[in-house]
Amino acid sequence: SKRMASVPQRTLTLLVCDGDAMHDWADMFKGVSLPGCAIRVVQASWIEIVCVYYSDSGSCMVTAAPVHDTYGTVRPSTTTFKPDLVIIRNQVRGPTPAGDRRSVLFGLMMANVPAMNSLASEYMNLERPIMNGALREIELRVGQDKFPFIQQNYYSSSSGMVISPELPCIVKVGHAHRGMGKMKISSQDAFHDVSTVLALHDDYCTAEPYIDVDYGIRVQKIGDHYRVMKKIFTGSGWKSQFGGADLQEVPLTPEYKFWVDECAKCFGGLDWLAVDAVCGKDGQDHIIEMNGAAIGLLANRWQEDTLHIRELVIERLKQLYCAPGL
Repeated sequence: SKRMASVPQRTLTLLVCDGDAMHDWADMFKGVSLPGCAIRVVQASWIEIVCVYYSDSGSCMVTAAPVHDTYGTVRPSTTTFKPDLVIIRNQVRGPTPAGDRRSVLFGLMMANVPAMNSLASEYMNLERPIMNGALREIELRVGQDKFPFIQQNYYSSSSGMVISPELPCIVKVGHAHRGMGKMKISSQDAFHDVSTVLALHDDYCTAEPYIDVDYGIRVQKIGDHYRVMKKIFTGSGWKSQFGGADLQEVPLTPEYKFWVDECAKCFGGLDWLAVDAVCGKDGQDHIIEMNGAAIGLLANRWQEDTLHIRELVIERLKQLYCAPGL
């Protein structure tokens, strides 16, 4: 009699959007399988992914040049596959048009490909005013004392920049993150000068009071795992992204847990996220922003935190593809 080979019934392909070759997601899932299913990981940068969707067949096909692949394909070689789940770890949109790959996100959304965090939440996180609106809703619902979101003005174009916040203030232009497009403004003349620059491209901007910061706080949540980092600014500039900072892990307080738990409910629910805040030298906390699926992880905690993400991914795969009757 012929010996039956023990072969999984199907292969589930994870598309991990992470262009950092130092992060080996294929290795993280090595040896992981589900009942009747093997797992393949294709890890690639958004800028090296092409998405095509055919509504008549309902198939979404992705071509990518991987930085890591369970099957061994590495850029500049490409591989074409049908993604069963998308894991988002990098922003789909950089600060300049050259780094904008929203077209790939749109294709995945049209095809209704499951993702972590959801593709809809990733889309909503792309623009600062939308994210700020979600945070403002929390503040209005629970109160400023429980959720101290910083006060802000929004200007849809330069022509509306007539009344500034209390000076000095911080003006943040457009969608960019990591300190890009942010300026400290100390006078009405400087505020007007900024508006003349914005007029060249008709960008929107937000403006918020400048906080004399004692330290920063990041509250990270991955599933039911929490981590709090205290950011001590070490540089001479006011931007921690460029001035430098020393990160220290500190205990999770009930207040910090409340902040991040409330934010985790936004946009239909976030699997992992981080809330950034600053504590002024007057002892007052100010929530600055929320970060979705593309949160940065501490280098010395990357392995541990990625294992938490892996467990969430495995559970989601079980729900999607291993439930009874599937």
